[in-house]
Amino acid sequence: MKASILILAGLSVLAAGLTGCQSNPRERTRYVDVRTERERAQQCVAAFEPGSKAPQIMTYDSETGTEVHMNQDGRRVDVTAQNASDNTALGMGGKVGGKIPEACTDADPISGPALPKDRQYKTTWNSQK
Repeated sequence: MKASILILAGLSVLAAGLTGCQSNPRERTRYVDVRTERERAQQCVAAFEPGSKAPQIMTYDSETGTEVHMNQDGRRVDVTAQNASDNTALGMGGKVGGKIPEACTDADPISGPALPKDRQYKTTWNSQK
């Protein structure tokens, strides 16, 4: 009898302890990006610019300080825009005739599809959503 009471007491203490360890999914610690704005902008630009080559086409807006670079390698076209004074950047690239291009910004420097892959839209020729 004493053994069963001890086992039940131990299980209740264990259960109470485990309920205290459970965390609400909404209260989870979020990832904190420790990179500076400049580092995030540089990462986005680096994803779409060749390492040591000069851009094939470059424009510069002296009013805003924004540079735009374009490179072409066969059917692959990459375009980047960056503004060093406010640490902002945009990168985009894809294959001519390809599907969805990849893109990134300084706010989200990891390049990914520019549009969601599961686009649902209605067209005049198929009347589908």
